[in-house]
Amino acid sequence: MEEKVDSQKVYGGKLFQVYRDRVRLPNGHLTTREIVRHPGAVAIVPRRADGRIVLVRQFRYVTGRELWEIPAGTLDKPGEEVPAAARRELAEEAGLKAERWTTLGRAYLMPGYCDERMTFFLAEDLSPTEAHADLDESFQVNPFDAHDLQVLRSSGELQDAKTLLGLAWAGVPLWAEPRAR
Repeated sequence: MEEKVDSQKVYGGKLFQVYRDRVRLPNGHLTTREIVRHPGAVAIVPRRADGRIVLVRQFRYVTGRELWEIPAGTLDKPGEEVPAAARRELAEEAGLKAERWTTLGRAYLMPGYCDERMTFFLAEDLSPTEAHADLDESFQVNPFDAHDLQVLRSSGELQDAKTLLGLAWAGVPLWAEPRAR
């Protein structure tokens, strides 16, 4: 185990804070850890009755490109429970609501430097609802069948780690080679 000796906040933003911690290693040496503190997040795999998975495409400034992703978002509303955040994000990003929810699991996305823990859900029995995307977001929404998802994955179009993990946990066969139709 590493023991925290001291901690200094070096940045405080809207979504996360960054700390520089000095820690003592098990061998007694001191070192520095740069930590991103994050409130956590939710990710939703929306599966339609026909089996198609709904993905959203949005521009990600950091990557300089648009990415296909499962709907997801930060736990940034004070007092909001995790399932309520998932329902909110599904409506905001995909314009959908779901009657049936299954928790797929929880995972740390970047545990080397960030404490963000994401809770993944499978949302089924979908129906349209009013979408209210944040002012700084816009989405293209599209359902994909398993073959199309395999093509996106094998062609390098699916590059978002949370999406790959969520789809895998939902049992979507992404690693089968797509067959010609």
